[in-house]
Amino acid sequence: MFRRARRLAGGLVVLAVVLAAPIVYVESLCTAPPGPPARPRTPLAGEPGYARRESDSYLSFPEWHIVYAYEDLAGVLRRGDESAFAYGRQIAGFWRSLCGLTRVASAGGDAGVDTKVMLYTIGWSFTAELALKGAYENTVGRAFEWLRGAAKTAEDEFAARDMQAYATFLRQTPWYEYPFASRVVAFWRETPLGGPHLPRKLERRAVFTLEYGARAIYGAVIGYASATALGAADLQIHTVVVGLDARDLAGEREVELVRELGAGRTLIRTPRYQAYTDLLVRLARRGRDVVEIAGNHRILVTVLAPQGPLPPLPGTTELFEMSIQSRPDRRRVGLDVRVAGLAAAIRALESAGVTIEHIYDY
Repeated sequence: MFRRARRLAGGLVVLAVVLAAPIVYVESLCTAPPGPPARPRTPLAGEPGYARRESDSYLSFPEWHIVYAYEDLAGVLRRGDESAFAYGRQIAGFWRSLCGLTRVASAGGDAGVDTKVMLYTIGWSFTAELALKGAYENTVGRAFEWLRGAAKTAEDEFAARDMQAYATFLRQTPWYEYPFASRVVAFWRETPLGGPHLPRKLERRAVFTLEYGARAIYGAVIGYASATALGAADLQIHTVVVGLDARDLAGEREVELVRELGAGRTLIRTPRYQAYTDLLVRLARRGRDVVEIAGNHRILVTVLAPQGPLPPLPGTTELFEMSIQSRPDRRRVGLDVRVAGLAAAIRALESAGVTIEHIYDY
């Protein structure tokens, strides 16, 4: 019993070291050196809940990296199999982005403890999920792919379609609200058991059911914990826009006019996440400009760009670049943009054939 207890204690110590290592690395080596304190700015509006932490824009990206990883996996599955996906690269990309953007965020002010805890939690969850999935798909899964041959089964095709639906869902809604349990039911109902390649069909059924079943249970726990600890997420954000007129308000049902601020400036309230990105792009195309977002004057933007330099963007700094496995003709570029120049940057980038991927609200 003593030997067993000692082995258990040793295993727990190793586990604690493994779990703590990336956290210690980020907290000790991924912070900006202290500089002169920034001159405080008075927000243009004083509505309750208007002003938010600027650092949250930059630290939103690691969470979105997970969304993009699933989108990339969905793109790989349209042409190939699970074993072709670069699981390790996606894991490294999460922690690398968290390190780099923690350094940027810490230069402008400390990140909230709640944000850090959330990022470390989802980072290890993402790491464990992709590590296990990658290990399986590159061994057992690859063997069943070989037995099946080039032609995909109905189970393969269903899983590929559902991965794309899941990735799209994540752009506006937390992952734990995805209907995993009902998708398992649909999987068994819509994929016939008969036909060729029975070993692969049975193996995919087992994998899909176990994976989605585990996600359904874990998602229920995380959803309850999030609601209990943090409360319901604020799904709206305030923005000050210049040049907004009645036609804009009539054509944008998601825009709520809060009040006029003078000098052609209007305070509006809108949805967050992907809907917010889409809205700001539409307003920029109509010549509207943004002055301030949630009391902040800098924001993170990612774009999908071909190889080659981006157009000149005054007041904008390129923070990082990432390749996209399923889209080798495009690269993801992270930009630190002045809010006052955001609309002009959108117009210049789109004129150069660059796609605005996401504007990371606070």
